[in-house]
Amino acid sequence: MSIFIRALCFLCITLFVSFDAITFAKEKGKSTAETENQLNETVHEESSDSYPDPNTIPYRSKKSIAQHVLSIPAKVWRLAWTPLGETVIWVEQNRIHKKAIDFFYLNDERSAALFPLVSLGGNTGAGGGAMAFHNNLFGKQKQLFAQFLYSSTRSNSATITYKDSSFFGSSFYIDVTGSYFNDADENLYISSNVSPEDLDESSIGANNSVKDDETSYATEELGIFSNLNYVINDEIGLGIETSFRRTDIDSGDGRGGDSFPEIIQGSDDATLFSVGGTMTFNFSNGWPRILSGSVFKLGYSYNNEVGDSRYGYNRLKVEAQQFIPIPFLTTNRRIAVRGVYERLNRHGSRQIPFYELSMLGDASNLRGFDQNRYRGRGSLLFNFEYRYPVWDTWDAVIFVDEGQVFDESDKLDIANFHTAIGAGIRFMSQAGFLMRFEIAKSSEQWRALFQITPNF
Repeated sequence: MSIFIRALCFLCITLFVSFDAITFAKEKGKSTAETENQLNETVHEESSDSYPDPNTIPYRSKKSIAQHVLSIPAKVWRLAWTPLGETVIWVEQNRIHKKAIDFFYLNDERSAALFPLVSLGGNTGAGGGAMAFHNNLFGKQKQLFAQFLYSSTRSNSATITYKDSSFFGSSFYIDVTGSYFNDADENLYISSNVSPEDLDESSIGANNSVKDDETSYATEELGIFSNLNYVINDEIGLGIETSFRRTDIDSGDGRGGDSFPEIIQGSDDATLFSVGGTMTFNFSNGWPRILSGSVFKLGYSYNNEVGDSRYGYNRLKVEAQQFIPIPFLTTNRRIAVRGVYERLNRHGSRQIPFYELSMLGDASNLRGFDQNRYRGRGSLLFNFEYRYPVWDTWDAVIFVDEGQVFDESDKLDIANFHTAIGAGIRFMSQAGFLMRFEIAKSSEQWRALFQITPNF
């Protein structure tokens, strides 16, 4: 089934389910006083000599049989969703989440906090840790952010970021990040049809791999990243990005680790330097819940090995997001569509380390597949989401992900897309971060995801 047919089916199902859900939401939002007044008026009208006892009047629906039949999917959805929806409403009404968040702030100005952190389905698998920040360092609106995630002694990560929204009093803003990442069981899928010559050309055929092609590798990386940004106006921004990373690769502790191919490009130690630029056009409306509009991003980077001439490549990334209000429904019910195209090109005879290839299979792209399930010198990804608000800052979401990787652009084919579907719930903050819990299903497995990430 083509991606376009899947997207059309997804939209039809969304509208079908929402047909009766909007009526239910409106009824749910009525005040107690209004409901009591309507009840009193109904009892007054029905109380007469013909009906001496209003409580004995049978309920008669004005809906036709066809309307009852058409509303069955919405009723089934409501039956499944109501317990979770009622819980979210209770949490909001009693300000439980606000009271919980207030507990972790460290000062009365609420500029500093220390939060516990839980991750499920990310780079470190299932893990826990802490996140701390200060938004007004030295009383000058400077920001410091730190995060630590621990899964095991050989699977953990840490980052620390400093942000200055007015670099030396200018219109530029800068952020500098130091990071450490360690994982002894990262997934690598190499098609069994790939030859040693292919591996030597930075091609692993992962798009055609199967579950049994899994191998495992260990990685340890230390990096420094910097971004210098300039906002031209409310819609357009420019940025310059640089990074310096030292990466050590070895065979992994997981499934297939003993068969990790030592001849693959990047199966050793390397130090990479990268410099590039980004341009962002943001024509979206609404915050933190984006209701309509478009976002376009264009990025390019030049990457080269430091101290050697083995690795060198360019990376081009184009991303488009569109937020579409559903006709005839309230504006906070919308379809979110994202398309991402990424392409890597080698510098002459230089190669691309396998861990730098474009990847799909993540909590933010092709959900439902293992982490980094597919890798290639290019990738094409589409995300389709129906977002349905259940309370002020809470959204329910139904999604379909479609994606494939490739080594040559002429290998792109609708028949090669991999599909994941799922649903979840999200909490959005005014600061723009997104806490989300999702369940995803692919042709290979079910996957549960819990993440705190920037809002898309």
